[in-house]
Amino acid sequence: MALSLTAVRQIAVDVARQEDPSLEVVAATAGEGDSSSYAEVVLMLRGCRTEPCRMLIGVDRNAPEGECRALVRERLQQHLAEHRPLAPR
Repeated sequence: MALSLTAVRQIAVDVARQEDPSLEVVAATAGEGDSSSYAEVVLMLRGCRTEPCRMLIGVDRNAPEGECRALVRERLQQHLAEHRPLAPR
């Protein structure tokens, strides 16, 4: 059974909280096209030093929850390595 968009969003929120408090999950939406199992999670990184401060993570809603969680974590870590927020002065 496919993960609901609500479940995908909650997974992203959980992972984002663990990775960096400056991450905000804006939305989880069904992807365009014929595949109803594809979803996109939109996140905002507050205070980033290099655009884009928003990112999209594509997930397969038919994947097990653990796999979805691991994918979101991996993509967030990659993005944060490149766009870590500036340290406050």
